[in-house]
Amino acid sequence: MSESILICGIRLEVWAFIISVISLLISLLKDVILPLIFRPKLVFKYEEEISFRREDVVINGNQYHRGTFLRFSVQNIGSRPASNCRCSVLEVFKDGSSYGDYAGFPLRWTSRPESIINQASGERLNIALGETEFIDLVCVTNQSPTIVLQKYHSVPIGIRETIEPGEYEIFLIFSGDNFKSRKLHFRIKKPNSQNIKDVALRLIGYK
Repeated sequence: MSESILICGIRLEVWAFIISVISLLISLLKDVILPLIFRPKLVFKYEEEISFRREDVVINGNQYHRGTFLRFSVQNIGSRPASNCRCSVLEVFKDGSSYGDYAGFPLRWTSRPESIINQASGERLNIALGETEFIDLVCVTNQSPTIVLQKYHSVPIGIRETIEPGEYEIFLIFSGDNFKSRKLHFRIKKPNSQNIKDVALRLIGYK
């Protein structure tokens, strides 16, 4: 009797071990292996054309207050949605030196109206497979020669939104829950004028 109980106990231990190994393998497959195989792949783009450059836009319903918005796109060409995406300014340079403290300045999703982006959840966005979203980077208006960085909400954040006319290097961080953060490098140039078409943006690269 005792021998059969011992054999039964050993069998139970073996089955418990097998079940625990299977559970571990399933967990690894779900949390590690599949996310490595099926993951977002993000492509960033900017061109001097209408999709990226919106000129002569009426601001706040005032026909005499017009501006040009410059925005860039991010497309998910991977095999999994990109979750909780966010884009913020990392640093701004002028004449080779750091210009102000812009770390963490949150940029605005073009697709998010004011009624949504005032909410705390409006800063982050999921990008589905094959989907393209746009992010507003800067705006210039016919009311001032300055360049305005486009933050994602109207709440004051302690960082000034306007920078003087000139040439700048702007570095951004694009982050999310299920992909490696990407660093983007832009160059923006604008003379000291209120001509809303006289502003240029270039995507230098990203990694």
